[in-house]
Amino acid sequence: MASHKLWVLILALVSALAGFTGGQLVQPPEPPQPERALFAGYADRLAADFDLSPDRERALRLLLMGYERKLEELKTRHLAELEPELVRLGDTYRDYIRDKVLPEDRRAEFDALVSGNLSPRAH
Repeated sequence: MASHKLWVLILALVSALAGFTGGQLVQPPEPPQPERALFAGYADRLAADFDLSPDRERALRLLLMGYERKLEELKTRHLAELEPELVRLGDTYRDYIRDKVLPEDRRAEFDALVSGNLSPRAH
């Protein structure tokens, strides 16, 4: 009788172990965490430094997402041939941000910031 109890105990332990292991294998993987956009920190800083309204902040983030997409497209080409195009693209998006996103009365401050003549605001 004792040997039957031992076999039942062993069988129960093996079944429990198999069930636990199988459950771990069948369990769906955790979804990947979304990546933060390349220019998210820049957008956060501009939105805070220039007190952008939600509409202006949304416009800024959309522009920066477009800029990031264009940069990704350019990565497939050779960098030496791209330098002038990268500079033009950066200037274009800087001008979009200045002229289309920032309030007119804050554009001079932005110009000073991007030219390096203005230190960032402490938060």
